[in-house]
Amino acid sequence: MVRIEPVDTRTADEALLRRLHEYYLPLEAEELPGDDPAPFERFLLDRRSMRADESIPRWVALDGDEVVGSAVAYLNLEQNTHMGFARVNVARPRRGEGIAKALAGPLFDHLETEGRTLIDTYIPEGFPSRAICERAGWKMAYREKRSRLALTALDDALMGQWIDRAAERAADYQLLALKAPFDEADLGAWCELQFQMNTEPREDLEMDDEVLTPAIWRDAEEKLAAARKSLYSVVAVHRETGQWVGSSSIQTDDIHVAQAWQWETVTHPDHRNKGLGRWMKATNVLRVRDEIDGLGRIDTWNAGSNEPMLNINIAMGFEPILVLETWQGDLASARQRLGV
Repeated sequence: MVRIEPVDTRTADEALLRRLHEYYLPLEAEELPGDDPAPFERFLLDRRSMRADESIPRWVALDGDEVVGSAVAYLNLEQNTHMGFARVNVARPRRGEGIAKALAGPLFDHLETEGRTLIDTYIPEGFPSRAICERAGWKMAYREKRSRLALTALDDALMGQWIDRAAERAADYQLLALKAPFDEADLGAWCELQFQMNTEPREDLEMDDEVLTPAIWRDAEEKLAAARKSLYSVVAVHRETGQWVGSSSIQTDDIHVAQAWQWETVTHPDHRNKGLGRWMKATNVLRVRDEIDGLGRIDTWNAGSNEPMLNINIAMGFEPILVLETWQGDLASARQRLGV
């Protein structure tokens, strides 16, 4: 008999989280066959940590002690409070038993109670769950490419060329190397610069611009440290004005050392087409590669329509490994269409 139970992963029994981790491993292998999974310690720390401005409720479907399905929501508590993220998964051997629908009920109830009317979810391109999104009446709003750079493929000579060319194209700028936690005096300029991420392509995704405040950033830094992750950033500074006009960051992992993640690479629109993106990315990737023993790969996400950034990544040696489709639509309509 399958039962649905809510789970607060911040306080849940570690034995349950081990079973949840084991449940997720074959699901992750469906998306990236052959990929080495993150160890349980990484899974545990990630789910024990939660930022103050977010809520991530979960539900599990249990058959005895075995996890056979899960549902998760993501809600920003301060911005875009009309929308939320939702995803339901079921173990492959148990699909077709109605477990997904049973999980969707409390998930949708929670989103409705929290006043979320616009919902989005993602599915890997080509997965059959696309049919459920279509039946819900949602639209495919955003295609996102996950790409991977194997550091053995990094061309040091090319990175050196990008850095050297900056002396010609971007002589009016200099780079600052930062590592979280940032100095208090830098927080205002950092947060103001990150607002430029709102200029990145959203395709047909409906959402409001988001802002980053020093308080939100400090909380994020604390959660990174608690999860045993580090953030290495470089910032491009306009020499004449002192304005921070670009940044690029890489997050490393003290537990799953081989895996790192490229975060934002952003340049203020008034300072683009000067090679700042290549300069920042080349400088930071060499810095992290040389500092982190055992680092093997860096993954990143980009909108499928973000050609300038994709072109830089391809030139660096990033190769696509996964495409995700983000589907978005009205919660009330989806409940009616799906009978949830």
